[in-house]
Amino acid sequence: MGEKTVTLAVVESILSKQIDDLEPTLTRHGYNIKSLSEQFNAKPAEIRSLFRGQLDPMRARELQEQMLAAGLPL
Repeated sequence: MGEKTVTLAVVESILSKQIDDLEPTLTRHGYNIKSLSEQFNAKPAEIRSLFRGQLDPMRARELQEQMLAAGLPL
């Protein structure tokens, strides 16, 4: 009754392209930088670098393995 369908262009203009990136996914599950740094014995700057893809590959792999072992949705 007078309803208009939502077009793909409207959806793409509203939704973030990074919605499924690591930081938004963990945030939706209740994990923020502070809680992650405390849980995985990392500095907040390390977690931010991990989210940006700028962390040393060895350290990034180590943190991701710890997160997977803890059951985080990566």
